Amino acid sequence: MWPSPAEEELLDTISFDEWLIEPSTFIVKVQNNAMQDAGIFQDDIVIFRRGQKPKSGDIVIADVEGQWMMRYYQIEDSRPVLYPANGNYEAVRPEELAVIGVIRSVIRKY
Repeated sequence: MWPSPAEEELLDTISFDEWLIEPSTFIVKVQNNAMQDAGIFQDDIVIFRRGQKPKSGDIVIADVEGQWMMRYYQIEDSRPVLYPANGNYEAVRPEELAVIGVIRSVIRKY
């Protein structure tokens, strides 16, 4: 027995509740292509969790001197370094860094 078209449509529905269930989860629109080689492009929407302590290799949103940026988070010589996933951008070795959140998911609209 084949499903009706209405049943097929229901199979394709998605609920964002599972991604936004915690009060510390937020969304932001990507403003540049610094993470394009990681599959995160300008105008994508990312879901991130605030207050989560990052580990090396996580993609984070960080506040560097009042500017938010999304980069790979690494610790080198006991200091954080932010690496882009695009060769047109430089690594950032900030004097001060505030990690806003850790990226959990990416949403893209075609």
